[in-house]
Amino acid sequence: MLISMVVASPNYPSGIVTRVVDGDTFDVQGFGLVSLSQVDCPEMGTIEGVHAREFALEHLLNVVVFLDKDNLASTNSDGSIPCLVYLSGPNGKPNLNKSFNKMVVEAGFGTIKRDPKAEFDPSLW
Repeated sequence: MLISMVVASPNYPSGIVTRVVDGDTFDVQGFGLVSLSQVDCPEMGTIEGVHAREFALEHLLNVVVFLDKDNLASTNSDGSIPCLVYLSGPNGKPNLNKSFNKMVVEAGFGTIKRDPKAEFDPSLW
C-alpha cells in the first residue's frame, strides 16, 4: 500500500528556501513568499518569535522544500501563499510524512489555527 501511495503522490512545486522571515513565513526560490497553512507562530519582537524563527532557519534555510498550496485560502495580506510544506526525502522527492507545518507545532514553536476556510485539516498531518 505504501508503494502505491508514493507512486501516486502528486507533483508539488519545489524550490530552495532563500530567506526566513519568521517562524511561519519564508521565501522559496521560483515560487515566492510562503506561509504555513493552518499554523501560527509568535510574532517577531517577542522571544518566542525569535525562537520560532531560529527553528525555521535551522530546518529550512538553503533546503529544498515541496509545497502543497492551500487552494481554498487566499493570499495573505503580506503576499504570502499558504501551503503545506514538505521536506525532501532521501530520494529527493517530497517526504509526505515530514510536514514542516506539523514539525513546528510538535516542537512547540507554533500553534494550529483551525481556519475553517482552509483546505487542510491539521488532524490529518
